[in-house]
Amino acid sequence: MTLRYLPDFEYFAPKDVREACRLLQEHNGRAKVMAGGTDLLINMKQRIMTPRYVIGLKNVPDLDRFLYRESHDLRLGPLVTHQSIVDDPIIRERFGGLWTACSKIGTPQIRSMGTLGGNLCNAAPSADSAPPLIAFQAVVKVIGVKGERSLPLEEFFIGPGKTALQTGEILVEIDVPCPSPRSGLVYVKLPARTAVDIAAVGVAACVILDVKNETCQDVRIVLGAVAPTPIRSRAAEEILRGQKIKDPVIQKAAQIASEEARPISDVRSSAAYRTEMVRVLTMQAIRQSLAQAKSA
Repeated sequence: MTLRYLPDFEYFAPKDVREACRLLQEHNGRAKVMAGGTDLLINMKQRIMTPRYVIGLKNVPDLDRFLYRESHDLRLGPLVTHQSIVDDPIIRERFGGLWTACSKIGTPQIRSMGTLGGNLCNAAPSADSAPPLIAFQAVVKVIGVKGERSLPLEEFFIGPGKTALQTGEILVEIDVPCPSPRSGLVYVKLPARTAVDIAAVGVAACVILDVKNETCQDVRIVLGAVAPTPIRSRAAEEILRGQKIKDPVIQKAAQIASEEARPISDVRSSAAYRTEMVRVLTMQAIRQSLAQAKSA
């Protein structure tokens, strides 16, 4: 067995975001930002990535904090770990879809090191945190040498491993609006092999009912690991929006979602199996989110 060692690199530990952005721009194309390092260091050992410079964010203040503002939003720093999300009772109660997604990432050791920002910035199509956050209509704030800007998380992903971050920009906050009244949001996942594997398919569904708890006022269905980026199943959403959600409508929406998916075959699963599991998991997600909305 051949041992893999980290390639040589120079490490920077900036004290604030502006310094980190400056370093990232100065070494453009040769530097990588490190949050928890659970993916970056493995990729470096496997020579998938060989950055000359690594910019660690550990010493930048406030990036590992989160703030809950009742009836308004949840603001999460990029260095918030998956385990800290799992351990938080407010997130479990009010943002259950995100809680579920983070609880399904790897092992406790990985969750204690891996960060929400890292999970998003890696831009893996299978990132567990992305579908529920998109379903929550999360917005990300980024800061760069030219200033700061915000954009919907849905627009943050460009392709596998590619984000909308520009040269010298760093993700600094994920803003998650509080759930609407009479709403439910769940995330269901089919792991590739064992329970701690990355997703072969992931589905998040958010259902918002009208004041009579009868008709679907709004809905968002987000698919993970079945396209180059997490995607909204908008055609499936249209089947449900404005309707009384009964099982035949759920089945029709789930079938359409499976037709909107664009999976590939790889070592984790075949495209055909993924397509079928999108249908099955979408039905599960809609039913569970509907039940939550009715009891909200």
